[in-house]
Amino acid sequence: MVRFIGSRLLRTVITIFAVLTFAFILARLTGDPVRLMLPDQATDDQVQAMRHTLGLDRPIVVQYLLFLADAARGDLGDSIRQGQSAFGLVLERLPNTLELAVTSFVLGFVIAVALTIIAETTGNRRLRSAMLWLATIRQAIPPYLFGILLVLVFSVSLGLLPAIGRTSYASFVLPVATMATFEIALYLRLLMSSFDESRSLDYVRTARAKGASRARIVVRHMLPNALLPVITIAGINLGVLMGGTVVLEMVFNWPGLGRLIVQGVTDRDYPIVQAGVVLIALLFVVVNLVVDLLYAVLDPRVRLS
Repeated sequence: MVRFIGSRLLRTVITIFAVLTFAFILARLTGDPVRLMLPDQATDDQVQAMRHTLGLDRPIVVQYLLFLADAARGDLGDSIRQGQSAFGLVLERLPNTLELAVTSFVLGFVIAVALTIIAETTGNRRLRSAMLWLATIRQAIPPYLFGILLVLVFSVSLGLLPAIGRTSYASFVLPVATMATFEIALYLRLLMSSFDESRSLDYVRTARAKGASRARIVVRHMLPNALLPVITIAGINLGVLMGGTVVLEMVFNWPGLGRLIVQGVTDRDYPIVQAGVVLIALLFVVVNLVVDLLYAVLDPRVRLS
């Protein structure tokens, strides 16, 4: 188990180093922030002075090494536009993104598990096929387009829910519904496939022979084993949701991390972009590390392999 944890931690450190390097390169591909900050009539001397103030006149290798040294201390620079700690600004927006991503993740996963249990308990093949078809059709619609359609129906036409912003609990309904329903098809396919494999196994046949009800077999025996292969995908998906709310945050004008990063790209505020990308990557890495450890606890074969 110690060897397993050590290998996962080493992979995590390597991944974080790669992400820091990628963030450094990506941020500087957004363009020259000095030209955006200064007026068009700025002289060359003013441009050079600003570059010196921001440290952009140093060789790129020196900038990179200083960036890594500062990142190791948790300092990813100050926002060029706002003059505050970029990492601090990103952390301020993080809770808004997390509550949206985690709520959508939990709701989508719970609905998928509930639908799978219903389909397996009833044994109705038509119901199962209908669930998969509807979920697949929903997944075929891009989240941003589905979100706009929900706004048109429930906000513009019916006036039932707020269209943009984070003003109340009602503001969560449309973005959460957009993200949660998109995830259901994936979980349904995985869960139903796991149930199909479990149906002919010895422990299921033994439970039937003992006279256990179909519902008890599904919930007490088949479901725990069916969830094992889904855990890894669900963990990865949670990480994707944390970093993939950018488009939806723009659609719903949600004051989250993704919207801040987009604004940073527009303003060429590269410290904000760097801090945002690094934080999202760190969350993704941590979630995957937790999932790996959880999977090893639930399935001893993993840590022994």
